[in-house]
Amino acid sequence: MPLLHDSEDVKSRHERIAQIDARVRDPRGNVGIGREMPDFRDRAEVGVRIEAGSEGVEIGKIDASRADRVLNAEGHIVAPGFIDVHTHYDAQLYWDPYCTMSGWHGVTSVVIGNCGFGFAPCAPDQRDRAMKSMTRVEAIPLAAMESALPWDWLSFPEFLDSVERIPKSVNVLSYVVGLGENDAVTPLGKPDTERFTLPANPYWEVT
Repeated sequence: MPLLHDSEDVKSRHERIAQIDARVRDPRGNVGIGREMPDFRDRAEVGVRIEAGSEGVEIGKIDASRADRVLNAEGHIVAPGFIDVHTHYDAQLYWDPYCTMSGWHGVTSVVIGNCGFGFAPCAPDQRDRAMKSMTRVEAIPLAAMESALPWDWLSFPEFLDSVERIPKSVNVLSYVVGLGENDAVTPLGKPDTERFTLPANPYWEVT
């Protein structure tokens, strides 16, 4: 969502966001956008418009006649959503679209696949091991995972498609899971002589 402030940019785009969905009143001026904005201290208001092709946020003095509704944020901090870069909602998002507790605390984007643990890529015979790993390391209930995970994927892209299909109240991003990649290349039970080895690379050598 683009950020607009009291400048020529606002004037040139005023017509496009002339009517806003909500005007957030905050007489105390507690608006945090990740950087200092002294010009708006003690007088900042936020105008929000959410519509396909014309999303925007405007910060400054907002004419009350432009807003469909007014929200009084006196005594509160008005800030963008937070990004939680280290979570283990890989399974929970299948039964909790809010990703509790992050979603309750202003987090709007979560990153899964941390610490090398996750569920993709994953062969059918490795699913039980993947779930038990999450139970052992992250204390995620095994019964909940067995009940909720649809396992409608094998590869990592298929897993992302599965995540895309389920209802969510937060944005979800995922790292590629290290353990899943390792198991896909070097299945458990293979002798060491058959395990995949990386080619020599001077950047990996220890001197």
